[in-house]
Amino acid sequence: MAIFYHLVGFTDASAFLVVYLILSAHVLLVSNLAELAVYISPNMEVAEILGMVVNLITFLFAGFSPPAASGVKWIYHINPLTYALSAASASLFGDCPSDTSGSIGCTHMMNVLPSVPEDITVKTYLKSNFGVKHDEIARNSLILVAFVVFFRILTLLAMRFLNFQKK
Repeated sequence: MAIFYHLVGFTDASAFLVVYLILSAHVLLVSNLAELAVYISPNMEVAEILGMVVNLITFLFAGFSPPAASGVKWIYHINPLTYALSAASASLFGDCPSDTSGSIGCTHMMNVLPSVPEDITVKTYLKSNFGVKHDEIARNSLILVAFVVFFRILTLLAMRFLNFQKK
């Protein structure tokens, strides 16, 4: 990730650190979910299917593209991927300390769709269309860490109380 970060034009070291920590927490979360699926399933095939379904639902209801429908908005709010994507996007694209700053968030978007206002910055576009706010990076990161701890506790409880061995 360190090599590709600079190749695509990102230069802020603090944003790199934030994105790295968020992606690391998300990988840890997915690992904990996979481990939980193994411990609550009677065999490996069921665990694989359960993991596939959980990943499918997670990606489908992240709510950014297409936006989540009103009937399934609750899935959007309990989805850990939502918080990881929001925090990473806000860290990379949502920072605009001043209009004269050279950060990506201050850049005015060009060749936009007719439904998007002409003179809009990347930060404003993220905030208005996706609800991604730079001020919520810490909140979203803490929610992601809480998900990691929650699924780790569920995994430990499953290891302690579930046993699929036949006697």
